[in-house]
Amino acid sequence: MFGLKKKTTEEKRQDVPAQQTPAAKTEEGAPAPEVAQKLPDEGAAKAVKEEEGVRVSAAEMAEFEEFKRQKKVLELRRMLKTIDHTLLKQTATREDVRRLCKEAVDYGFYSVCVQPVYVSDCTDFLKNAPQIKIACVVGFPMGENKTETKVFETKRAVADGADEIDMVICISAVKNANYAYVKKEIRQIVKAAKGAPVKAIIETSLLTREEMVKAAQCARDAGAAFVKTSTGYFGEGARAEDVRLLKDTVKGVCLVKASGGIRNAEQFRTMLEAGADRIGTSAGVEIADSLKKQL
Repeated sequence: MFGLKKKTTEEKRQDVPAQQTPAAKTEEGAPAPEVAQKLPDEGAAKAVKEEEGVRVSAAEMAEFEEFKRQKKVLELRRMLKTIDHTLLKQTATREDVRRLCKEAVDYGFYSVCVQPVYVSDCTDFLKNAPQIKIACVVGFPMGENKTETKVFETKRAVADGADEIDMVICISAVKNANYAYVKKEIRQIVKAAKGAPVKAIIETSLLTREEMVKAAQCARDAGAAFVKTSTGYFGEGARAEDVRLLKDTVKGVCLVKASGGIRNAEQFRTMLEAGADRIGTSAGVEIADSLKKQL
């Protein structure tokens, strides 16, 4: 009908597309040899890919751990840079002071803090390490010198090479509520220091809470760079609650230095957490070594 010829069964088989031809089977129903031969290659490629993925993950993990370690190292350096490495004993020798300076360089402390008689020696010992500052105490440790005496001490310390002045305020003036005297004296020391930062030591262990606030306000208003808690020679020295009180009182106009009785890493951390910007301690090396072990 219409001139078309009916196809034979053989011709119909030839018309089936090649992709529709079922895969050859072995007698047990497994893929033909040519198909089975590809499977091991694909499996090996997958295994290699998975192994490379494990190696990349391990490398990334190692890189991350190193990043965390380096971050801790930088934080340690920042913490050690808050330390005024201190030696104020009257039995200290010149060799002791030389060692103090070397330790400050080796550990990256901010400064060395010494008695007036050793400022010029520190200037000599640190001539190749200008990054280490020299702090000198004035009116130390009682604070009961006449203002003129403190002014002379300050000028001489700066002339000998002091970069900072740690001056004990007149405690008796605080006890007599003569805050005008306290403020005037600090202002004169600031002037005599000729730009060198002045830390006003208020000896918190000898003061009431109200006296601490008043003394800190005097230091702040007179131009002191720091309010410092203690000399370490009277009472228990620095306390975290006193640091917090001073920090709240000065409100960022000046900084706070915690000093006195800070002998280990735990106390050191406590003072920093309380808000201390600088730490005065004679145990800087022990604190640094303890912190390093925690890395």
